[in-house]
Amino acid sequence: MSGETSDDTIALLRPIVKVKPDELLLLGVSSAWIFLALTAYYIIKPIRSTVLQTLIGVDNKWIALLATTVFVAFFSYGYGMIVDAVPRKKLIVGTFVSFVACLGGFALLLPHGKEMTGGSRLVGYAFFVWVSTFNLMVVSQFWSLASEVWTKDQGVRLFGAIGVGGVAGSIFGTVVVSKQAKSLMTYQMLLLCSVILLVCLGLSLVVLSRLPRAPAKGKKDDGPKQSSIGMVLGSPYLRLIAMMMLVLNLVNTNNEWILDKVLSAQNLSTAQLNEFYGDYFLFQNTLTFLIQFFVTARVQATFGARGALLFEPIVGLVGGLVFTVFPRLSVIRTHKIVENATDYSIQSNTRELLYVPVSPAEKYSAKNFNDTFVVRLGDALAALSIAIASNVLLARYGEVGMKILVGFDLVLGLVWLRIAVGIGRAHQKRMADKES
Repeated sequence: MSGETSDDTIALLRPIVKVKPDELLLLGVSSAWIFLALTAYYIIKPIRSTVLQTLIGVDNKWIALLATTVFVAFFSYGYGMIVDAVPRKKLIVGTFVSFVACLGGFALLLPHGKEMTGGSRLVGYAFFVWVSTFNLMVVSQFWSLASEVWTKDQGVRLFGAIGVGGVAGSIFGTVVVSKQAKSLMTYQMLLLCSVILLVCLGLSLVVLSRLPRAPAKGKKDDGPKQSSIGMVLGSPYLRLIAMMMLVLNLVNTNNEWILDKVLSAQNLSTAQLNEFYGDYFLFQNTLTFLIQFFVTARVQATFGARGALLFEPIVGLVGGLVFTVFPRLSVIRTHKIVENATDYSIQSNTRELLYVPVSPAEKYSAKNFNDTFVVRLGDALAALSIAIASNVLLARYGEVGMKILVGFDLVLGLVWLRIAVGIGRAHQKRMADKES
């Protein structure tokens, strides 16, 4: 890229991001990487929701959540053991090759017809578990690499802009599903995602080949090797992050099930389900993009991580209170759109900044543990609350039982607020120590 072209591009981007000339190429490639990864995910995610409604059944979601937690427990342990022994390039290439192979397998095994009926429930469970793991893994691995190669100053300046690329990808993916659901069959959309991930892999290789701060092959942190769970349990700071993510995912999964349950009462066809979820994710991701583009950086600059982490629990508390008064599909749909949009913009971007003042091993191993196992442990706890709500509360109390579950989430929201305040204080102290 010529100097003149670079200067013109920087001037064009200045209202959005404060990027320097030597950062421009890596910023563009990184943004394209996360854009494509989330494009693929948001083509896959509505399919997972339809699989839940048609092959698995909403009342069996707790089983799918428990299965996901068990799988992720083994996966996270194995990943944590190899991450420090395998060069970054081999780790990332191996991950993407595995993703592409799985997509090809599910393209063969899921029903090929327009209506997703008559398929195997076991395949449905396997697909649900894999999609839940794929989302966490591809995003966690990307941000682990980003937090390792960008400095603290670069992270503050550039993570928001990179996040915009991810949000744009999520919108594009839902547009593909919304516009092509009637013309493309499930297996065709999955194969399309395989191609996208191969392009994404190519971009990741460009990033790895150009990283000025990439660690030397075979380099390890000083001191004895420690497991990912040992890192988290041994660090008060990482424990607080784990607790926040546990409560966050428990509340979000409970609310997501409430949406699925209320929707299931509508008795929609597969086409109508695809349309509902396509529109739902499109509205959610569009709002996420707007918040990420116009709000996230300003919130972080004004309030810091300590204040930014409070936004999502406050949204959850307000939405839960409204639903207890007006328990309707339109209300829980709006609540989840706003809650998820806040999660995927302000909350998610701020959460990545929390790992800037930690060691390289913690960025990969402990962060992956929090982003995968801890999140899915929240799913397991949500599975328990969903099983109780479905088999006890709703069966005995009807609509009041649903409100009891919402009330439980409101209590958790208050706990979440307290944890977020503690993380904000700890992060502020760590950043000050790192700069001194």
